[in-house]
Amino acid sequence: MSRTFPFLLLVSGLWAQTQGNLLDKAPPEVDAALRERITGFYQAHVDRKLIRHADKYVAEDTKDFFFESNKPVYLEFQIDKIIYSDSFTKAKAIVNCKMVVNMPGFPNTPMTVPAPSTWKIENGQWVWYIDQKLGRETPFGRMKPAEGAPSGGSLPSMASAPDIQSLWKSVQADKNSVELSAGKESGEVTISSRMPGTISLRLDYSKTPGLQVALDRTELKTGEQARISLRFQPQEKPAAKTVEIRVLVEPTNQLIPIAVTIQ
Repeated sequence: MSRTFPFLLLVSGLWAQTQGNLLDKAPPEVDAALRERITGFYQAHVDRKLIRHADKYVAEDTKDFFFESNKPVYLEFQIDKIIYSDSFTKAKAIVNCKMVVNMPGFPNTPMTVPAPSTWKIENGQWVWYIDQKLGRETPFGRMKPAEGAPSGGSLPSMASAPDIQSLWKSVQADKNSVELSAGKESGEVTISSRMPGTISLRLDYSKTPGLQVALDRTELKTGEQARISLRFQPQEKPAAKTVEIRVLVEPTNQLIPIAVTIQ
């Protein structure tokens, strides 16, 4: 069975243990505002527009983590439950997301799994965030506490659970952004795999006048690399300033975003 699926089941069980601590129902306008923001955040995952659209839903102290992390590929989603705290200025949400989970006998089968997330109000808006001192379960795996950080109030130990974040970090890009211009018309991104077995790669991006994107190989074994070549030919009409190149990885069902800035 994929390590992703049992991990998400375990996270769901941990959240179920907190249901007896629900606060009173949030004011309708507060609940509506949070649901709107959660919907926008997860819809950006479904639409695979993570850099341009999902970023605005992320807290300032979490943007680096969000930008550097590989992203799951969601097919659809539905908000399940929300738990409020701190006078309705913070919240935990469970969103049921349909994604491809590889299981024996059911290869590439879409299944609905719970995705936990934490939210807070920042500058008058609900934003997704990671408590980087305590560690939290996230759609991308568990953020472990920093060394020496206090353990009080943190979730139960996940030391023996499958570590989805480590699994996804086995496939990485050497950079998450490339700048192209009339003076620098080409660039390259290297995808490396330390994943046991063979993975497949696929590119997904919006066609942009003057921009050519090519992947030199679509399958990688452990220790192998693939190169994405980027070439830009200046156009009479200005091209889009930022293009998001998405690398889809199977069978881990992850997504690596690369921001291509055209000047």
